[in-house]
Amino acid sequence: MALSSSFIGHFFAFSPLVLGVLIYAVTYVAKRKETVTGTPIGQSFACANCGRRGVREHMLAQAHGGAVSWYCTNCAGH
Repeated sequence: MALSSSFIGHFFAFSPLVLGVLIYAVTYVAKRKETVTGTPIGQSFACANCGRRGVREHMLAQAHGGAVSWYCTNCAGH
């Protein structure tokens, strides 16, 4: 059985589309149940007193005059 030039032309015309959809579907199925853990990049806060960096849950906020300053637990107690 010989392959016609028309069949070969259609095969190579649609193969990138089929492969792209297949890769997208496999990636979607593999990643759909993942959850984000940890702190996103750039979401840490610096202590206004000593400069130590930490996530928001480990910092204490103090509002004064409409501004908010973040302090680490060591500096907030002093």
